[in-house]
This record gives sequence, C-alpha cells and structure tokens, in this order.
Amino acid sequence: MTSTHTLTHSYYSAFYAEKGYRFLEQIAQTHSMPRNLVVFSVMHCYEGSLPYLNVLCKLADHVIFIPKQATFCNNGTLLNTIQSIPNCDVVEPGFDKIALRDPVRCLDLIQQYTQEGQAFLILDHGGYFSQGVEAIFEAYDEQCVGIAELTANGIAKYRNRHLIKPLVSVAHLSIKTPADYEASECIVHYTDQILREAFGLKLNNLGFLTIGVIGSGNLGRGICKTLQGKGIHDIYVSDQDPRQLTALPRNGIQVCSTETMLEHCNLIFCCTGNGALHSAHIQSRRENLFIATVTSADDELNLPELVQQGTLQYVGGNKLVTEYQNRHGASIYLIAGGESANTPFKTGMGDPTLYLFEAAHLLAGLHLGSQSHSYAAGIQALSAQDEIFIAEQWLRYFYSYT
Repeated sequence: MTSTHTLTHSYYSAFYAEKGYRFLEQIAQTHSMPRNLVVFSVMHCYEGSLPYLNVLCKLADHVIFIPKQATFCNNGTLLNTIQSIPNCDVVEPGFDKIALRDPVRCLDLIQQYTQEGQAFLILDHGGYFSQGVEAIFEAYDEQCVGIAELTANGIAKYRNRHLIKPLVSVAHLSIKTPADYEASECIVHYTDQILREAFGLKLNNLGFLTIGVIGSGNLGRGICKTLQGKGIHDIYVSDQDPRQLTALPRNGIQVCSTETMLEHCNLIFCCTGNGALHSAHIQSRRENLFIATVTSADDELNLPELVQQGTLQYVGGNKLVTEYQNRHGASIYLIAGGESANTPFKTGMGDPTLYLFEAAHLLAGLHLGSQSHSYAAGIQALSAQDEIFIAEQWLRYFYSYT
C-alpha cells in the first residue's frame, strides 16, 4: 500500500488522522484481499471515517460507500472528498436506508456495482442489508463472501434471517466497550449542548428535567455514569432484561419499568437500538417529552410508522431539534432529529478508541474476503484470538505497550 491518501476534509481534522490511518493499515497488512473484490461499506459520513475508508480502498478493487443517513444529512459536502479517494464510489441517492429495506433494491445495488461472477463483501453498520440478505445470498451464492456487522441493533435485525453464508459480528466484543463509553459521553455532552442552544435548558436543571434511560448495556450505563458526573442523581433506568438492572441500585439509580419512567421523566435517552418506545407510549403521552437516542428514531421509535398512522404529526424544527405532536397535543422533541445526539457535530480523530472497533470490523472483512477462515453459515463473533491481537496492536501503537 502506498502513502497517497485523503484523510481529511478540513485542515483542523488532520491532527490524529494520519495516526489512525497507519494503525488500521498495520492491521490490514496481516491479510490480503483477493483481486477484483468489491466491498459494499455502510459507514458514517464523518471525517473520522476517512482513515478507515482509505485503508479499505487500498485493499479492495472497488469500495462502494453507502453513507449512514443521519450523518450524510449533516455532512453532504464531505461526499466530494470521499468521491476523490481512488477506488471509491459513493452510492447513488436511490440506494439509501429506506430503499434497501426492499430486497429487490438490494439486488439492484449489487447488480449495478459488480460485474458477472465478481466477488463482493458487505461491511454493514446497523443492518442496512438485513431485509435483503436472503435474496442476496440466494442470487449471489458464489459471489458473496459474507457480511461483517458492526452494531448490536444491526445484529438484532439479522437474527431471524435464514443465513446460508457467514455473518461475523463485532458488536459485543470487549474491545468495543471503550468506544461505547466514549460515545455515551459524547451523546450526553451534545444533548446538553442542544438543550442549551434550543431551549435554554441544562441537563442538571433540577425541577425542569427528570431523566430516564431505556437500556442498560454499555451505552446506557455509560450515559448514567456521565450524567452522575454532571451531578445528576435522580435517574430512572429500565431494561427488558431484569438481570441487567441488578447492579444499578447500588449506584444510586432508580430501576423501573418503561411505563413508570414515562410517569416521572420528561427527558429519555433511548439506548436499545431496537424499539425502546412503542406507539402506545407515544400515543398516551399528555405532557411534553424530550427524546435522545444512541442510534436513530427509526430504530428506537419506528418513527415512519408513527407518522404514517397519525400517532405523531410533524410540527417543525432544525438540525438540532425536530418537533412532533401526538393526538393529545403533547410535543415530542427529538434531539438531533431523533438520530444519535452527537451526529450534528464534528467527530474528531483524536479518540483512539474509535479505531478499536474499526479494526475489528476491518479484520472480520479481511477474514471473509481472503476466505482464510473457518466461519460457518450464520451469525458468529470475531474470535477471542483476533480480539487479543487487535488489543495488543492498539496498545503498542498508541500507548507504547510492551
């Protein structure tokens, strides 16, 4: 791999970009991709994605970049920079998240960007290909080498699909935990910033805001910890699995059902990635409610259906807040339009934890692409040995670990 690459969109992003690129390049050098391989990569439209994308484009014959909708909407000009990377094509607008829910459109996408008999790999992020996966595997049995999925909510979307090819998950690796906690810290920070900018509110305005957290995985627990660091201690947490809640009361957190939370809270962080709030929760609300998510309003609220069935009516908003009203006239304010609350803002490359999960996603793709693996059909995790390898390389590279 040569050193010519496009790592930044603006001058001020350059501080850590080269370092992240070199680390991912180091991981990539452990395997080689087959010639003439096409990679379909679902990725955030962040400058922080550029080092990873550049490494992919050095490995594959062609990379088809499919921008995550939330960050694409806020960083559309970045697509010109991405388009300038050799071997990289930005997918046509007709192949977005909504379109790919149709298996026929998934097949159209594959057909448009691959030649007959050409092998391809899917690096998914959030289950974009989950509803078309069976059609893809059936139509392209010889060409598709497999799928690597980055997120837990993405894996949940693939869970009940009939998979005749391997799908490698990096969603629940221990090395992803630092990045999850970093993300939760960012989400709290930017929720606070948006509330200040749009409403003149602060998260720790006692008497104005009471906060609930739905989901007590890494992100939910990280949000609780960050809130407590801001002096907020009246926090309600719910989870579908009561086992996840048992450690929280000893940390001064009120555990409850989601219904109880809605009786007490007017700001809720949705941290499940898969239906935190249902139509009945929104429909029965009689007081205004702020909602921040760690994924999207599609995943956490099924927002398109709420609007289509008339449960919510769009009122207005901007890139910081979108307002809907339910049938009782209660306003439902979606922080960052219902996308992860840090999406309206620049994400820098100076947080090395970002490269841990990118390295895992990359390595899973390398295994699948090189076909030097023992993966069976269906969902499986990256191996413990691979995880240890990434952790050691990361510690050595960024922190002089010996």
